[in-house]
Amino acid sequence: MSPRKQPNSLFKICVKSCICLINSACYVIEKNYPENEFEKFERQAFSLKCHLMSMLPARLFDVLCLERTCCQYRGDPRVQLHVLTHPNMTVFRKCDLDNGIPQNFWIQNLPNFTRLVVLDLKFVCTDEILQIVGTNCLLLEEINIVSKVDICKSLINASVLIRNVSDAGLYSIANLKQLRILAMDPPRNERASRVGRCVSQAGIIMLVSELPYLEELRIESCDIGATLITTVVDIGPLSLKKINCHFASAEGIKKLIKICPYLKELSVTHLSAHNKDAILEQLSVSDLRLSRLDLSFFSYSDSMQQLLSVKGNYLTHFSLWEIEHSLTLEAIVSIGVSCPNLITLCLMTQSKFLLTPRYFRRPEKIFCQLRNLTIGNENYNISSILSFFLDCTQNLQKLVLKYQTKMNIDDTLLQLIEKGRLKNLNCLWLDCTLEVSKEVVKQMIQHCEQLQMFTVDFNEDMSDVQRYICENNLDLKLGSY
Repeated sequence: MSPRKQPNSLFKICVKSCICLINSACYVIEKNYPENEFEKFERQAFSLKCHLMSMLPARLFDVLCLERTCCQYRGDPRVQLHVLTHPNMTVFRKCDLDNGIPQNFWIQNLPNFTRLVVLDLKFVCTDEILQIVGTNCLLLEEINIVSKVDICKSLINASVLIRNVSDAGLYSIANLKQLRILAMDPPRNERASRVGRCVSQAGIIMLVSELPYLEELRIESCDIGATLITTVVDIGPLSLKKINCHFASAEGIKKLIKICPYLKELSVTHLSAHNKDAILEQLSVSDLRLSRLDLSFFSYSDSMQQLLSVKGNYLTHFSLWEIEHSLTLEAIVSIGVSCPNLITLCLMTQSKFLLTPRYFRRPEKIFCQLRNLTIGNENYNISSILSFFLDCTQNLQKLVLKYQTKMNIDDTLLQLIEKGRLKNLNCLWLDCTLEVSKEVVKQMIQHCEQLQMFTVDFNEDMSDVQRYICENNLDLKLGSY
């Protein structure tokens, strides 16, 4: 049976209780002073903070500030923040309630937080705030500067998003030499009509060149690899360890490896029909020791097999979105032999040749470290392929199955349950095309002792199953689409 929900630890109970009491005190202070007497309320909040700090350790304030959403504050969030923040805090992550706080609050208070190591200002950040951060928060190792977004109507009555971080803000934080992780807005197309402030590719190149320890650059929907490859500025070597690259060429990958010689995680999407093998060959002959490699729209060719035989020993995560029906069981065996340390494997294929022969004997000790498995899209035999992988590993924890046509997999799941192959599974995600009866769902809950996440398309009323989960206090999220 799925595990039981465990009671909250005494520490969590104490944190929640503290936040409730602090919220009540803050609300009383707020109601005693109207908006035009904000300074008086600030003095009262400061007095409360001093009283609390005389009784509670400073590190507990970091925890309270991070967990403040567990008991939502019904008043002005500035009051709560005045009490829970202090000069020695090392981590500050804003919450959704903070998005409406005026910019002036951050400009006044951020200069006090000189000990910060982590700062999350997502949807709050502006150039003016970054100027303060770049001057006062010199110990930062992680920062999220995704811009505050304003919405206005254009001349054609369409909604336009106006961002508030530009290259000027990037120049302000170039002074934060300890930064290791940076999340920010994507650059705007140079030819696009610009509304408000925005960052450019040139600004990003300047910033990464100024940050000697930057390991991870998080920019949603941005081809970071292309940004680095296409620059005319001589940059590198950079400390970046994670890169995604679309529309790459062999020469581009060669340049990227030179710019980022310490890469550990690389994602390459290649939609062109040409130069795929040349890209793989560049990775093979490089000095990179990648722990994660994601390849989309590639074929399992001789060049890929050569790459895995040379670099596979370093890989712990491998993903292949395969085209041209090139994936066979022999190729999967080759992946297992070449990559003995894989923890996560994702194989997406349309191959019709992914079959397990009747008298097939798999090599020993392949995929034995596997914890997370994703397989899809169509034509493969789910039962035989699952049996193959689950015979290799006894410790699979997360399984994702994708398929493009309707299929009932009751018998497959029942066979795996009977063999005890799913006993350590804690997360199972089944595509909406995969039909599972209510009885088999019940069997999964009864026999999978670690199952905590189960996503499956419901074709029947599951209210009795949900009631059973609730009544038996099971720590299981059973969801549909």
